[in-house]
Amino acid sequence: MEKKSRGRPRLFTNEQFEQYVYDYFEYIYNSQSEEIADIPTFYGFFRFVKEKKPCSYRTIRTYFDEFLPDIKKDFENTRSDLLVRGTSLGKYQPTIVIFALKNWCSWSDRPNETTVIIDDTTRNEVVTLVDNIRKQNNKG
Repeated sequence: MEKKSRGRPRLFTNEQFEQYVYDYFEYIYNSQSEEIADIPTFYGFFRFVKEKKPCSYRTIRTYFDEFLPDIKKDFENTRSDLLVRGTSLGKYQPTIVIFALKNWCSWSDRPNETTVIIDDTTRNEVVTLVDNIRKQNNKG
C-alpha cells in the first residue's frame, strides 16, 4: 500500500522506483566487467535516477526512508552483495569495502553480537520493564 505524501504529488510510483533500483544494480553489475567499476552508493543511485527523471537527492532519500523502507533494505543487501563481488573481482580496494560493509550494510567482525537500534518509546518501555524486574527481585 502506497503511503500518502504531504503536499506535492509523488514523483515516482512504487513500481517505477523499484525498477530504477533494479536498473541501477544491473548497471553496477555490468560496470564490474569494465576497467573501472562504479561503486553502489545512494548518491550514485541518485545521479543514475536524475539522468532519467529530474529530482533531488532529498526526494530519493524520502522514497527510501518514508515510502519504501523494504526497498531500502533490499538496496542495502544487494549493495553488500555487489561490493563483495566487485572486491573478489579486484575492482574495489578491500580495506575500503570492509569499512563500507560495516558502515553502510551493518556488517560486523563479531557475528554473534547483535546490534539493535530502537526508538525512544521502545527504549523507555525496556527501561521501565528492567526497573520493575529489579524492584521485584529486591523484594524477594
